[in-house]
Amino acid sequence: MSRSVKVGRMMDALASTTENTLAIALIVGILLNFANVVGRYIGGFSIDGSDEIEIYILIWIAFLGGALVTWRGQHLRMDVLLETCPEKFRRIVVVLEAVLTGVVACFVAYQSWQYVSRIMALGAVSDIAHVPTWIPHSAVLVSFVLMTIVVGLRAWLTFARDKEKDA
Repeated sequence: MSRSVKVGRMMDALASTTENTLAIALIVGILLNFANVVGRYIGGFSIDGSDEIEIYILIWIAFLGGALVTWRGQHLRMDVLLETCPEKFRRIVVVLEAVLTGVVACFVAYQSWQYVSRIMALGAVSDIAHVPTWIPHSAVLVSFVLMTIVVGLRAWLTFARDKEKDA
C-alpha cells in the first residue's frame, strides 16, 4: 500500500472521529438545553451560562464541520458548466480553486490568530458562564488552519496518486 493511500485513510479516520466528536458535542448541547428547560419550568431554576455554552458548542461544530467538508470535498459548488469543459481545463480550475482556498484560509487563520492572541492577553471572559472568550473565537483559527493543511494535503495526495498512475 502506498504512502498516499495510507495518509488518505488516516485522514478519513481522523475526519470520522472528529465528526463523531462533534455529534457528541451536539448531543451534550441539546441535553444542556433540555436540562435548562426542565429546570426553568419544573424545578424553578436555570443553569447559568448554559445558553452561552450551547452557542459556543455550535460555533465549534460549524467551523470544524467546515474543515471536514473541505477534506471530503463536499463544499457547495457551481460546477454544472465546468463539467462540460475539457479535462485539462477542469484540472486547471481545480488547481486554481485549491490555491485560492489555501491563500484565503491562510489569511483568515492569520487574522484570527491576531485576534485570539489579543483577547487572550486581555483575559476577556464571557458575561455569564465566564468562559475565556479566546476559546470560542479560536474555533475560527483552528478551523482555517485545518483547512489550509487539508488543501495542501489534498493537493499532495492528488499529485502522488497521479505519479503512481503514471508509474
